[in-house]
This record gives sequence, C-alpha cells and structure tokens, in this order.
Amino acid sequence: MTKRRTKNGKKKMLLKFGFLLYFVLCLFAIIWLKAAVVNMKYELGELDKMKAELVRERKMAVAQRANFYSTEKIEKVALGRLGMTLPMRENVFYVKRTMVAGPYKASLK
Repeated sequence: MTKRRTKNGKKKMLLKFGFLLYFVLCLFAIIWLKAAVVNMKYELGELDKMKAELVRERKMAVAQRANFYSTEKIEKVALGRLGMTLPMRENVFYVKRTMVAGPYKASLK
C-alpha cells in the first residue's frame, strides 16, 4: 500500500505543480495583454494628435489655394506684374456655345 500512496502523492504533487504553472502563465498572459492594450491606447492618442494637426494643415492649404485662385488676386497680378489692361467695351465679343456635330440616327431602334 505504501507504493500506491507514493504514486498518488507524486501525482497530486505533479498536478498541483502543473496547476500552479498554468495559473502563473495565465497571469503573465493577462498582464502582457493589458500592457499591449495600454500601449495601443498611447499609439492611438498620438495618431489622433497627428490627424488633428494634418487636418489643420489641410484647412490652411485649402485657404491658401482659394486665396491664390481668387479673381481679385488674378486681376491684380495681371494688371500689375504682367502689364495687361482691361478691354474696351467695343472690343469684347461674346461667343455662343452650340451643339457639336455628331452622328445622326435615322431610326429610333
């Protein structure tokens, strides 16, 4: 009977050690996952800051482009730097847009 008890005792001890090892590994896995989540949150925060800055820069670029293409700015550059003048009223011709010649269908089918 003593052999049987020692076998059961070794099995119980091995089972306890296995359970303890499993518990410790699970604990480390949970801690590692929590650290990974916190790290992702920091990265998301930094990316949000970068996104906000890029959106602000985009708005500034759109405003600058609108300023460059404004008719007042173009007129000022044309009159000042390029030496152009406004045309006389009798020298202005209006062109009417007509339909472009295309294929003619003889039937409705």
